[in-house]
Amino acid sequence: MIKNYFKIAWRNLIRHKVYSSINVLGLAIGVACCVLIMLFVTSEFSYDKFHSNADRIYRLWQQEKYEGQEFINTVTPLSAAPVIQSSYAEVEATCRVFAASPIIKVGDRSFTDAVRMVDSTFFTVFDFDLLEGSKAMPFPTANAVVLTKETAKKYFGNTNALGKNIEIQLGNDKVLFTVSGIAEKSPETSSIKYNLLISYANAKYLFGKGGFTSWFNVNTESYLLLKKAVAVADLEKKFPAMIKQYLGEDYKEGSFFFHLQPITDIHLNNALPAGNEPVSNVKYSYILGTIGILILLVACINFIILSVGRSASRALEVGVRKVMGAERQQLLRQFWGEALLLTFLSVIIGLLVAFILLKPFNQIVERTLSFPLDAGFLLFCIVLIAVIAFIAGMYPAIVLSGFKPVEVLKGKLKTNGNNWMRQSLIIGQFVASIVMIICTIGVGRQMNYLKSKDLGYQKEQVVVVPTNKPRKEGLPLAELYRVALLRQPQVASAAVSIYSFAETPWVQLGFNDDKKIYKGCQYNAVDPYFVTTMGLQLAQGRTFSANNEADISSSAIVNEAFVKDFGLTDPVGKKLPGPFDQQIIGVVKDFNYMSLHTPVRPLMITVKADSVIKRTSDISFVEPPQPRISVRLKSGSVDANIDMLKQVWKSVAPGQDFEFKFLDESVAALYRAEQRTSTMVKIASGLSIFIACMGLFGLATLTVARRTKEIGIRKVLGAGVGTIVGLLSKDFAKLVIIAAIIAFPLAWWFMNDWLKDFAYHTNISWWIFIAAGVLALLIALVTVSFQAIKAAVAKPVKSLRTE
Repeated sequence: MIKNYFKIAWRNLIRHKVYSSINVLGLAIGVACCVLIMLFVTSEFSYDKFHSNADRIYRLWQQEKYEGQEFINTVTPLSAAPVIQSSYAEVEATCRVFAASPIIKVGDRSFTDAVRMVDSTFFTVFDFDLLEGSKAMPFPTANAVVLTKETAKKYFGNTNALGKNIEIQLGNDKVLFTVSGIAEKSPETSSIKYNLLISYANAKYLFGKGGFTSWFNVNTESYLLLKKAVAVADLEKKFPAMIKQYLGEDYKEGSFFFHLQPITDIHLNNALPAGNEPVSNVKYSYILGTIGILILLVACINFIILSVGRSASRALEVGVRKVMGAERQQLLRQFWGEALLLTFLSVIIGLLVAFILLKPFNQIVERTLSFPLDAGFLLFCIVLIAVIAFIAGMYPAIVLSGFKPVEVLKGKLKTNGNNWMRQSLIIGQFVASIVMIICTIGVGRQMNYLKSKDLGYQKEQVVVVPTNKPRKEGLPLAELYRVALLRQPQVASAAVSIYSFAETPWVQLGFNDDKKIYKGCQYNAVDPYFVTTMGLQLAQGRTFSANNEADISSSAIVNEAFVKDFGLTDPVGKKLPGPFDQQIIGVVKDFNYMSLHTPVRPLMITVKADSVIKRTSDISFVEPPQPRISVRLKSGSVDANIDMLKQVWKSVAPGQDFEFKFLDESVAALYRAEQRTSTMVKIASGLSIFIACMGLFGLATLTVARRTKEIGIRKVLGAGVGTIVGLLSKDFAKLVIIAAIIAFPLAWWFMNDWLKDFAYHTNISWWIFIAAGVLALLIALVTVSFQAIKAAVAKPVKSLRTE
């Protein structure tokens, strides 16, 4: 019996090639898009779940509240993790992770790699693979280093790296390390990435005495492995007593808190600041997941629309089958069998398409996704086929199998209910398509806004060159490089700073102002040429002068946000508020040194950093404050300019690798997630319209076939081509207009919610909705008109013979 069902189903597919092709192609595209998007979304939601103790690993984060202000950090004091482990029996183990990118020398070659300073518990708390070495004792000595397999090959080729020596620049010291282990590279879905691992015994090279004792200097991620069945909320309630004990006189009730964040929550939680690695916005995963499901639903709706559209032509078949004794259950199985066969073919083709498109898709999402060819993926495919077949075949099977044979054979079949259902489905398709068109235009406008908005500085033609050295060594090298560059005709200007616009945020300072109110601001140490080189605009006062010793040692420039936040009037010539000795010599207009997701924060700039940092009670930073050189180039060949920068670098820093970033590309990278979503929405919008139009094309074909006699009579009575085309098109046009009316408020809500993530954004203009509706209407009319014109120009005699 089953064999017979599939045989009949196959014959129907072959007999109606256009109908079958539209359905198979539409479903295949929907499946390919859904599978690719789900691979990405699954990857996003699987971050850090590979750890066997993932449900017991938590990252410590710090919350400070002072005078109505709140400061949150996911990097914590050096002493926090050891103190917590020694204070609470609920904690099984702790591990700190400090990120750095120092210069590494191997023989006469130098590299800059991702070094992570960790505790010896690293391989016991986390499930990272150690290929060679001891997990229990990965660092047998203080100067032991663990390399990833890829890093070992880069440094030593195919020779065994164990026992080999490398030199790492830590602070002001060059420390010799011996390779004690080889580790597997961290999985892509890990919130902890590394190329080299060194022991926390080397923290003495990077942090002063205050770094080990102060609970206000935050710089390392701290992870806790809790014992089984520990109530996290109860443990957090115990932290204030410990904090009070260690802060002593600095403790204020309700001002300082430690919290615990599940490790599996890190990657998709942007409510907290990013730690050592960037995080994603879970909203984008939901958006992409919704897009994948919508495209698949649009394809399924296509199947239903065409099946319902063909109901009249298959009614006689159903009537004859029922007269011959077929039961409704048999007819249900027959039509569901057809749906299953179509779905099976579509899923196979869709998976092949997805496999072919996986590489370009990986480039869009910046991942190395792959098909998990295992039992789980096979089960997913089976479930996908079953679900699509059920959804796509449910309504046609129920409707077609429910026809009454007497009415069918007498030609009294009523299909008004089918028309209503078909129209509703068409509206649903175009609602989804128009929403995606509006979102495509809206997201595109916001991306253009991000690219074109005046940030308050000039990012074009600027190359940022890091020294990868601490300030003591990096500043002389940076100045030497800057002076050498100014001799080159291609260089317009150059400036040195401990942070450039390619690294954000800058240093976060916390201190009590003159009224003993706790305040915070961002900070950067720059040379006297930074303001003019970057094109910052002065609102008051002047910039630094290289010939004025007071400017170098005891002057500061602040931004307008700083003046407003501290309530300063006529700030030029006045001392900085709080514990600082610097005098304000200038106020720059607010510029977006961070991304446009956040408003401009108060900013302080000085030439020398020591006096500012030493007088600050609370300091935190993500990127290490190392000197960078921002070089503004004149127009010319990019390759020639970069080659010039490289040659000058070699002359001042022989043996050290040359690194650079284009500033405009670094700024654009701040919106990488938005750009990725924009690209995905554009593709999805186009595919959605394409699939919907395929359905309209098939439905228009069936409509024309069903109204062939009517068209012939109208032509005999004098109806022109335009009249016939208008007659066949107006019903579809009404449906698209209704879909647009429904889609407009939905699209406005989606766009408004998305734009809330930006402190600076474009407006949702009314014309976007009109343009999207008109575009969808034109595409639908062009699709339908193709068949309508074909019917309108046909000879009426031929049409009347079809009766």
